[in-house]
Amino acid sequence: MSEAQSIQVPRPDDVEDVLGALLGRTVTAKRLPPGDKVHGPGVVGGYFDESGNLRALIWTERQLVTAAGGALSMIPPGAVEDANDEGEIPETMFDNYREILNIFASMFNDKRQRAEHVRLKEVTSTSERADQVAEFEESASKRLDISVVVAGGYGGGGLAVIVR
Repeated sequence: MSEAQSIQVPRPDDVEDVLGALLGRTVTAKRLPPGDKVHGPGVVGGYFDESGNLRALIWTERQLVTAAGGALSMIPPGAVEDANDEGEIPETMFDNYREILNIFASMFNDKRQRAEHVRLKEVTSTSERADQVAEFEESASKRLDISVVVAGGYGGGGLAVIVR
């Protein structure tokens, strides 16, 4: 693959900007310390190139899925907290987060950087794809691990962007 067709890892402020604009509220994203990686249960989105090759993953911990998915449709923060206490991602929050992952594809598809175009094609729980995620991580060329917080009492969690 030529350098002109590489996949770029977004910066934490890209995540802040895109997610903040979608949710209509302040979002804070900070890099995790070196060596710390997002690894908690949650959701993984797979981004594929036009040839059908998996090129990028976004791994999102459950607490951020419920926070962002809840904030998107203005679900009260208390309901988000209840979902986190139960250790589940309600269907509405999952579906909302799927839409957020779809919009996140724009962070990879920067025409100014001549990046390869990718599309979201798969969204599953991290437990359903644990082996494939681990295999992808081993062959990854770039990775960004961040902590993301959604203002308004929604909380947040970890998000990892992994590309090859």
